[in-house]
Amino acid sequence: MKRVAIMLYRNIHQASMREIEMSGEGAAAEAERVQVEVWRMIGRVFETCRANGLSQSDLARRLGVPRGQVCLWLRDRERMTLKAAVRLADAMGHDLEVRLVRRATFRSARAEAQ
Repeated sequence: MKRVAIMLYRNIHQASMREIEMSGEGAAAEAERVQVEVWRMIGRVFETCRANGLSQSDLARRLGVPRGQVCLWLRDRERMTLKAAVRLADAMGHDLEVRLVRRATFRSARAEAQ
């Protein structure tokens, strides 16, 4: 079974890692699963930031985009490209990393992140 590791870092000591097992359904299905997981992670980070007072308008100002664009990214995963996800993560003080690792070394990558 193939796996993809997606990590969202607040700093070197705080990493949120998700492993996604790929079912072998084909590249399009696997890409969709990664896209969904990245979108969910960004959404969870935004909810935490919102609880601490960050609004969509604040985020839009940090990114230099209209508030409506931020709303689209957060509401519709089809609109959030990988580039947008990286920008959103950065604007919220996080780094987004997607690793593609050889199956034999996946366990060591997971251990490193923890």
